[in-house]
Amino acid sequence: MTEHDTERAAVAAAATHLGLTVGDEFLDGGSPARVHRARTADGDEVVLKVLAARPDAVDGHDLDSFLGKQNQIDRIALGAPRLAERYLPVLDTVKGDGWAATTTPYLPSEDLGACLRRENGGEDGHGEELFFARTAAVTRALLTDGYATETADTPAGHLADVHIGRFLRRLPVLEKHLPDLADQRELVINGRRYEAPAPLLRRILDTEKVRLAELAPARLMFPAHGDSNIRNLLFGTAEGASADVRIIDPRGSTEPWDPVYDLAKILFSLTVWDPMLRLGIRAGCSGADGTYTTAFRRPVYPGYRSAAHHFLDRLDETGAGALFPDDPHWKQRLLLTHDLHVLAEAPCRLSDRKPKPDSEGRHSPPEELALGHYLLGTILLNDLAGQWSERPGDLDADRHLALVTGGPPSP
Repeated sequence: MTEHDTERAAVAAAATHLGLTVGDEFLDGGSPARVHRARTADGDEVVLKVLAARPDAVDGHDLDSFLGKQNQIDRIALGAPRLAERYLPVLDTVKGDGWAATTTPYLPSEDLGACLRRENGGEDGHGEELFFARTAAVTRALLTDGYATETADTPAGHLADVHIGRFLRRLPVLEKHLPDLADQRELVINGRRYEAPAPLLRRILDTEKVRLAELAPARLMFPAHGDSNIRNLLFGTAEGASADVRIIDPRGSTEPWDPVYDLAKILFSLTVWDPMLRLGIRAGCSGADGTYTTAFRRPVYPGYRSAAHHFLDRLDETGAGALFPDDPHWKQRLLLTHDLHVLAEAPCRLSDRKPKPDSEGRHSPPEELALGHYLLGTILLNDLAGQWSERPGDLDADRHLALVTGGPPSP
């Protein structure tokens, strides 16, 4: 039985168990789960999400994480009830033989970045203003009503373990599917030479202990989400729908967390993740010399580019900075975390085998999406390490992000 057959069988088994009639599939998600619009026997519309076990699924894409989402939502209901009101309720959670499924109400909605994709979304300024107004609603929900409700001491080595270690732990999955990347010390990408991520990160862990200690969170906070990409932050579109954010798909962890991790997920959604899934990527090895090339198949949305380059400054307007009064380096940590999100997403793309049609209907293979994230993450991380040497007290965030966005659109 193929992987696709296994997933189809899991969807059918879940639908039978829950008494659902399955409808159209949603293909714009970022997880390996199969997501369908469905209808109950009473005629209510729901969203059915089904994950079939995969032997090489990375952490976060496995069954334990999938089932852990409900534990986290239950924890939020007890510890942060105002945030819990923003979560789209999970109606059912079931587990079968090698699969698990959930249902949520069907909500006519658009994601946080939709206003930046509309025509003139980043050119007349209206889409960007709406984006940051909605981002303010997100930060109030996740940060003020969520993260700020509880604090905990930051364990020693937190950045090394959670942020940097995440990619290194996932690296064997990447090398299994893309064996040419294994044991490489250097990469030539778009004509420039870079240190490969694994040796670079190990060198940073060895030589930048003082800097990593300075960048570490002053404290960890309540586990409000952990995977706040823009597709998990929804705003209703039905007539009379609330403008308030509705939240889905937390990480599945009940341990204290760093809110900067989630803020970096939003930025990562604008710079690399969402554009790559929607627009496609050209990524591959050309020539006998092993030179890699990569570029988005179409220019990144102007609205995304503009919002990404304004993101760090506009976060202060949303009140995010108030959460870090004794954490002066939180924006530098956000850039580091952003870069590590790009790298760590590479193995994730290999767990998600669903079709990924780009804006022209071309399907981007998982291996190409994985390589695209890996190469762009390599470029970013090398620049960050270089800026640490050149600018020990500061970072040029615009220069850094322009490496993947192409820079903000012309005024």
